Amino acid sequence: MTPDFIKHKVRPQDSLGSLASRIRMTEEELKEFHNQNCGKMDKLWVSNLRGIEFVLIPTLFISKEEQAIRKSKMLPPKEYFPGFHASKYLILEKFEESNKKNSDFNYSVNLNIQNSKDGFVAETSLDDFRKNGTAPEDKVSSLSLACMKNIYPISYRLSQKGNLEHCFQHKNLVEQFRNKRVELEDFFIGDISKIYIDFFIEKLSDENYFFRQMQSYLLYQTLFPDLEWFHKQTVWIEEFYIHSNSFPLQFNFQAEQNFDDPDFIETKIFGMLSENCSLRELLKGIRIEDEAVEENIDAEIEIQYFTHKVTKQLHEAKSSVEIRHQNELFQKHHLQITQN
Repeated sequence: MTPDFIKHKVRPQDSLGSLASRIRMTEEELKEFHNQNCGKMDKLWVSNLRGIEFVLIPTLFISKEEQAIRKSKMLPPKEYFPGFHASKYLILEKFEESNKKNSDFNYSVNLNIQNSKDGFVAETSLDDFRKNGTAPEDKVSSLSLACMKNIYPISYRLSQKGNLEHCFQHKNLVEQFRNKRVELEDFFIGDISKIYIDFFIEKLSDENYFFRQMQSYLLYQTLFPDLEWFHKQTVWIEEFYIHSNSFPLQFNFQAEQNFDDPDFIETKIFGMLSENCSLRELLKGIRIEDEAVEENIDAEIEIQYFTHKVTKQLHEAKSSVEIRHQNELFQKHHLQITQN
């Protein structure tokens, strides 16, 4: 096998710096390369080469800067493109809560990304809903799923970075549900069903409330990330919803990548809660004046993305939100998204 270096015989005028500059390396890079491959030969410690007979020169060298550039080109771009998403993903959600039985939910998400004159629109619908392996049969769950099914697909305008910006043609959703209400009430009869349907259409009609509710789901925050996350090099502060129908909280985030897999890049996002919030505030969805400090929660977020090195498409994502109160687990929410 041809070696990936040559043995350069040191001349009197040579220095580590002069050799490195000829091959567009830094002194530290050349020193590190030589010392890793020199075996029983003399190692390099200082810039002058006095007493050194040979220096190993790489024949195919890629600088750390060039390596970083090449890796960056394998990541999804900072601006959204329709190929980032597949058309269907399978979802597994798990909830662990103190003093409660764990709950598992399985369903699928169908996506249709459209390019309108004002940007990209994501049409979404959920199917094949299962709780702990079976389709819900109780009346309230069945009615809830039926109400949601009657407004699918739900469309969202995407920001330039790829996350949800607002509902698209929200009035059409409300009108669509009103037109199908009679069919619902013919099947789900009784005062309880009527009260639920009235409540559903009331909340659906409030565009800001409805979008905030959708936006607060871990599913949509994970599935539609800010694509700049994949390029972050330093710690940043950003708001994130850790409980449905509540308000977002500030977290300190950082990202790291693993390029070892031949096909996919793993991007890990870590977040630590950086502002005070009590458990009561989180559950009520409002701030409470003079709330006691000892009631504050701790929270951590971890998200893993697996994107294809060539197509840049999202293949899989895993996320978890852990909420602790008074040093005890309150809730841990797991989510796994897998391309179908």
